[in-house]
Amino acid sequence: MFSNFHTAVVGSINMDMILRMNKVPDAGENLLGTSYGYANGGKGANQAVGLARLGAPTKLIGKVADDENGRKLLKNLQGNNIDISGVSTKGSQTGLAAIILDANGNNRIVVYEGANAEIDADEAASQITDDLDLLLLQFETSEDVVIKCVNTAVSKGITTVVDCGPAKEFNLENMQGATIITPNESETKALTGIYPDSEESILEASQILMTRSKAEYIVLKLGSRGCSVWDGNKLTLLPAYKSNVVDTTAAGDCFTAAMALEYLRSGDILSACDMGNKAGSISVSRMGADASMPDVSDILNFNKN
Repeated sequence: MFSNFHTAVVGSINMDMILRMNKVPDAGENLLGTSYGYANGGKGANQAVGLARLGAPTKLIGKVADDENGRKLLKNLQGNNIDISGVSTKGSQTGLAAIILDANGNNRIVVYEGANAEIDADEAASQITDDLDLLLLQFETSEDVVIKCVNTAVSKGITTVVDCGPAKEFNLENMQGATIITPNESETKALTGIYPDSEESILEASQILMTRSKAEYIVLKLGSRGCSVWDGNKLTLLPAYKSNVVDTTAAGDCFTAAMALEYLRSGDILSACDMGNKAGSISVSRMGADASMPDVSDILNFNKN
């Protein structure tokens, strides 16, 4: 379905420590959890797995340390048929994410960047080659890395999709002309000062993001409400598909990967976002980060439901 496209991801690679409990503790509150475990994660790695599971040849550009977590993460990436030649192992310590997961499948995440913050912008950009069809990026690396890589990809005519997670302020003015900018609700608030909780606020925030970034499309991920698309002329709201929510970790990464590939294939942003909604619905019904990513058969079977 997407095997003819050459894709790359510049982004983070983390070991996820998942802490499960009935509810998230309040400040100063001490609660007993129900279980804990470890999983392969990082927004960059998650999106690379998302692309590869859908059949696209995928290269990951990032950094880990030559430590136990780094070796485990690289082995998993190779097992998902991801080209890791762009991953340096010279970091000080492999990144770690601590994820608190409540009984409703909602999460709270704290990320320790480690080696992800040590990626060299020029070195990463040098690996963005002319033969690439698609580049995905996120905000779990330094701002310099994102800006340099986006501008490099845009200058080469590569379809460029920027996932604006995690939530932070960012100089979008230095990163011009990406194909799609896609923050979630909290990320939209961090970038615009507007929480997108109504059609009016969604439109206002989307217009600000497009003005600042000169992106072709602004796609807001709205959680259980689905997503919105602003093309500079019209705002379209696409509702989410119903799902039995187990774990929302990496649902946004899953959405972004599927949306990007379908846009590359069809050139239709609405079809692309519908594909993203389907992939996200599958993801939240499964535990884990990269383990929750659907493959092509999952998507095709979902279409029959």
